[in-house]
Amino acid sequence: MTTSYPRIGVMILNRDGREWLPPLYESLRRQNYPNLKVYLVDNASADDSVALTLERHPEVKVLRFSENLGFCVAYNRAMPQAFADGCAWVVWANNDVLLEPGCLFELARITQAHADIGVIGPAFYAWTHDEPNAYMTGNHPGIVPGGAEGQPDAVDVAWVEGSFLMVSAACVADAGWLDPYLFFYWEEADFCRRARRKNWRVVLAPRALARHFAGGWSAGHQANADAANALKARNQYIYVLADPNHVFGVNLFNGLHLFLVLCKAAAANSFAAVVREVKTLARVLAELGSVYSKWRRDRNGQLPLATSPRYANATLDIVASPKTG
Repeated sequence: MTTSYPRIGVMILNRDGREWLPPLYESLRRQNYPNLKVYLVDNASADDSVALTLERHPEVKVLRFSENLGFCVAYNRAMPQAFADGCAWVVWANNDVLLEPGCLFELARITQAHADIGVIGPAFYAWTHDEPNAYMTGNHPGIVPGGAEGQPDAVDVAWVEGSFLMVSAACVADAGWLDPYLFFYWEEADFCRRARRKNWRVVLAPRALARHFAGGWSAGHQANADAANALKARNQYIYVLADPNHVFGVNLFNGLHLFLVLCKAAAANSFAAVVREVKTLARVLAELGSVYSKWRRDRNGQLPLATSPRYANATLDIVASPKTG
């Protein structure tokens, strides 16, 4: 039997992440996957990420935006480039990930065996040792990275971590774009929920292994990290409040429950942490009309727009390496 290798487009989202790129490029090269296209999706980096890629990695296609579009809009605007290049699957990849040998082969093998899979991701080791990372232990404690006797090759899950998530072109066409309302954080969980409502399977592949540093993009940039944490908290509320599987009244109750849980956890740290939780909830309540509109759209199966007026003037340049022309 002839093995089929679908074309995979690995789309590395980057903003000032030059230090993370060389080892990631090398881990992709060592995959030796025969039908691979790699893209640098650059959100207006001020460092030499683009220059390094063009000079040392001419095989990488650079898609450079004129401003920071976040996670959702950047990928939404970049994915059509990969689909036009014939990619049947695209990967949303953070720059601070590394792939273990054979990862892409295993992901491809599983998707070729199960036509109903729309989203798939690897199991994650910790960055420095061969143990499950915090994402695995916190969300999928029963899944053993590397596989275990009796463990299936694909495990259905609610969502796959967006640091390295592979999605089919057909699933994107059916479930829609990433929702620009979220910018980044919880956007992959939101997409996976919409995909499952369209009857696509969302799975983890225990024998496909990767590592994620987590937060590498913000290392040394505390202001960025603080803003990201605030956005993460805001988006968790939106994810709960906009759940299309429940009536909106139930979502409001679940949102209140989330608030109480987060406040209890914050109280163990400091009064200031509790105040931050109250401010986050107040921010979400101030935009409850928009949250309700998202809930109604998702519940009705309508698809989000690819972008928003906020990014109307952002430009995309496809930059060629001087080594390839």
